[in-house]
Amino acid sequence: MRVQFGPLAAAVLAGALLQTSALASGSIKAGGAINPRDAYMQGKALTFTKLVCASCPIQKGALNRDRALSLKMSLEARDEANKPGTPDDLHIQRLEREEQEVVHYYLTRRYKL
Repeated sequence: MRVQFGPLAAAVLAGALLQTSALASGSIKAGGAINPRDAYMQGKALTFTKLVCASCPIQKGALNRDRALSLKMSLEARDEANKPGTPDDLHIQRLEREEQEVVHYYLTRRYKL
């Protein structure tokens, strides 16, 4: 017997995996699942310390919904052979893998992507 999952089940599973694998330094403990508020706050902090600042690749005024979408696409394609071809493909490399996940969480929630 073969079990098939619909798109909703796949999205729920992906969300659960994101929450349990998105661990970073700071207030989030490696032993437990990350809660959404901590993920959002850490993603915001990382975005504005490693990606968007005076000495960062993206200047403060340049982060808008379109740029957030570009970053989101680059983050989602980080392991793919074909990248979306945005300038942000290189910028996300400034982040460690766990940091990329919480930045992705922050951007998707903040900009409703």
